[in-house]
Amino acid sequence: MNINKLWCGIAAFLLAAAPALADDWFIEARYQNPAQVGAIAGEFQHLIIDENRQTIRVDTDDAGIRRLEDAGMSVTVDMAATAQMRVSDLAMVKGPGIESIPGYACYRTVEETYSTIDDLVSSHPALASAEDIGPTWQRTQNAAQGYQMRSLRITNLATAANDPDRPKMVSLGSIHAREYTPAELLTRMAEWLVNSYGTDPQATWLVDHVDFRFVLEANPDGRKRAETGISWRKNINSVDGFCAGTPSASSQPGIDLNRNFPFHWSTVLNGSSGTKCSLTFRGPVAGSEPETQNLVGYVAGIPGTDGRYSGGVLQDRRADGTAFPAPNDYAGLFFDIHSYSKLVLWPWGDTSTPSGNAEAFTSIGRRIAYLNNYKPQQAIGLYATDGTTNDTFYGLLGAPSFTIELGNQFFEPCAAFEDTILPANLAALKYAARIAWRPYQLPLGPDVTSIDPIIRVDQGTPVTLNAKIDELRYNNSNGTQPTFPITAANAYVDHAPWDAGAIAVAMRASDGSFDTKTEFVSCSIDTSGLAVGRHLVYVQGVNSQTGGGRAGAPNAIFLDVLPVGDSIYFDGADSP
Repeated sequence: MNINKLWCGIAAFLLAAAPALADDWFIEARYQNPAQVGAIAGEFQHLIIDENRQTIRVDTDDAGIRRLEDAGMSVTVDMAATAQMRVSDLAMVKGPGIESIPGYACYRTVEETYSTIDDLVSSHPALASAEDIGPTWQRTQNAAQGYQMRSLRITNLATAANDPDRPKMVSLGSIHAREYTPAELLTRMAEWLVNSYGTDPQATWLVDHVDFRFVLEANPDGRKRAETGISWRKNINSVDGFCAGTPSASSQPGIDLNRNFPFHWSTVLNGSSGTKCSLTFRGPVAGSEPETQNLVGYVAGIPGTDGRYSGGVLQDRRADGTAFPAPNDYAGLFFDIHSYSKLVLWPWGDTSTPSGNAEAFTSIGRRIAYLNNYKPQQAIGLYATDGTTNDTFYGLLGAPSFTIELGNQFFEPCAAFEDTILPANLAALKYAARIAWRPYQLPLGPDVTSIDPIIRVDQGTPVTLNAKIDELRYNNSNGTQPTFPITAANAYVDHAPWDAGAIAVAMRASDGSFDTKTEFVSCSIDTSGLAVGRHLVYVQGVNSQTGGGRAGAPNAIFLDVLPVGDSIYFDGADSP
C-alpha cells in the first residue's frame, strides 16, 4: 500500500469534513533572504524557521498566504499538517469538554486552572498561597464579567520571612490566548512542587530554597475565547471595534499583550504593528492594557523618581537604574512560556547587539535547550520584536529573562503534550529552579545529573554517597559552548552550598583523578553527629574555568538517619 497516497486521501477527506475551518492552513514558504522574513514576521506568529533550507512554516489563512506571496515567497500548503491541525480543531469543537477545554482533556479551562490554585492552597497552606493581581480588560468594563488575574506562590512559607534573600522564580503562561500548552505546563510544575514536597528530594529542596510565583493564565479573557476553538491571540479590548475577517489567523481586534510592555515599546521596524487588526497590534501607548499593567506592577513594581523599580517580586539590580550588564550575583529568574516553535529565547528582541549579560544568557539558554531539545538563541533571531515581557523585565530590572516556545501547534494534541512537551520542559524548568540562586553564574559550571537513590542508615554508621557530575550538557545547535574539565565536587549536609552554615565534604573522583568533563564521584558521610530524622544532602561540582573555577547547579538527595538497630536499608540495599 502507498502510505503517502493513503495519507493524502485521509487528508483530503478531513479537509473536506471541516468547511467552517477551510480558511485555515499549515503552509511552508520559501524565502530568498532574511530581510524577507523580517519584513513580514511581525504579521505572523509563530514562525518555524529553517535557516538551512530557507523556509518558514506557519499556520495562517488565505489572506496570510497572499501576504507571503506578495512578499516574494513561494508558498506550499502542507496538506498532512493541515489535516492534523483540523482534526484537532474538529475534536475541540465537538469534544465533551468535561472539566477541560472541549476535545482536549489534558488542558484545563481558566476556571479549572483557578480551581487548581484554590485546591493547592487549601490542601497545602504551609507551601502555597494565592493573590489577585488586578482585573482583566473585560472586568474593568463590567465587574460582573472577565476575570481577576491571579498569582500562585509556592515556597516554604514558614521559613520565608527569615530568608529574605530567597530567589524568586516568576513564570507566566499563555499570555497569547490560543497557546494551550504553557498554562498547563506551569500548572503541572506547580502541582509537582507542592504534591512532591517531603517525598521527592528535588522538589523539597527547591520549595525550601526558591520562591516560585506562577501567573498560570496571563490573558484569561482571551484564553476563554480561545477555548471555544477560535485562534485568538490577543486580549479582548474591543474599543477599536470590528475587524474584517474576525476572528481569523490574520485579523482580530484587541491588543497583543506581548507587544504592549513598556521597555523598548515600538522601537524597531516590524517589531510589532500599529494596525489595530493585526495580530501584533501593540496598542495605542506602552502599557495601555490592564493585563500589562498588572504584570509589570506585580513583577517589577513601580519606578521611583530615579527610575529604579521597587515593590515587585523581582529586584531592580541595575547599577544606577539604567546600566548593563546586570550584576552577576543577581538572584531570581523570569520566564514567559509560549507556543510554538521549539525555541529558548533571551534578550534582546529588538536589536542584534548582544546584551551585557550575553555570555550568561547563552549558557543558561543552552543548558535549558539541552533538556527540551529546542534551539537556543537571542530573541531577535531572524526578525525583531519589541514591547515584550523578557526584554522588559531584563531591561527594567536586570533579571535573567527567558521565553520558551513549546512544541509545534497552538492547539497541541494531548498525546504530544503528555509524551514529549511536558516531561522535557518540566526537566528544563526544574534545572532553571536549581540555578535560581545565581543564574548568571551557576550554568557556567558543571551539572549534577544524578545522585544515588534514598539512603536509610543507623545513626553513627558512615554512608557512601555517589553522584555523577557532567560539564557537557549544553545544546550546541546554535554555536559551541566552551567547556572545561571538572576539578572538584563537594557534598553539604542540611545546607545548600551557599548557606552561611554550609560545610563542604570533599568528594573524590571514582577513577582516582579529576581530569575529564564527566566524573563519577563519591564520599563518606559521617552520621554520628546527625540527629535522627530526614536530612537533605546537596552535591555540587566545580570546573577548571579560568578565575578559580565555576561551581555549577547543585542537586540533593534524602538521607534518613534512624535510631540504632532500626534501619531497613543500608546504602539503598536490603540489610542482611
